[in-house]
Amino acid sequence: MQIPVSHHQYVLLDTDAEAPFENIDDRRAGSGLVSVNAEGTYASVKTGTPHGDLEVTFDIQPAEPAADFSQWDEVVEVSLYFSGEGPLAGDPVSDDYVNVSLLGEEDDYQWWRFRIHARGRDTVHDPAAPPEQHLVQVWPAPQAPEIRHKLTDQTGHRRRNPDPDYYARVKAAEAAVFLSEGTSYASRPVTPLVADLEEEQGQ
Repeated sequence: MQIPVSHHQYVLLDTDAEAPFENIDDRRAGSGLVSVNAEGTYASVKTGTPHGDLEVTFDIQPAEPAADFSQWDEVVEVSLYFSGEGPLAGDPVSDDYVNVSLLGEEDDYQWWRFRIHARGRDTVHDPAAPPEQHLVQVWPAPQAPEIRHKLTDQTGHRRRNPDPDYYARVKAAEAAVFLSEGTSYASRPVTPLVADLEEEQGQ
């Protein structure tokens, strides 16, 4: 199905979920493909496509499907908590979402494993290259830690390892602001000063 994308991401969320708070250290340490809030009710999937529609295949199974990563650049598996009604998938900026139904009742909440595959994130601006595609395999399973099955594209690498000079400049600027306010540097969030980090790296 076609999933709306903006700012190099689409999200999977429960209707009442809140986006995770991420500081720059979280972004550096992430998988480069998907990040999840603490409650497991909101996931942000990073794309090479900056805006528009992205082809995402959802494969919903009653048990863990066979794994085959050979045709994919990045594969990461996470736990998410949804009802059988499933998550909304799409653009968090415009609130343009598609419903993805899971197996179960509307009010039956449980943990699911989401195995997210991506390919073509590096070549999205090459008209001769195949389009970016994602596959999301989903099955009911107990909550478990994230598994990074495959991490090979440059889009993910840049997200996992931002430019060190940029990172150092941001941290220095934050430290100066916090010290000028008479506040301990380590005790304040850094998100406001790095809001454009992902956009800059995606260019």
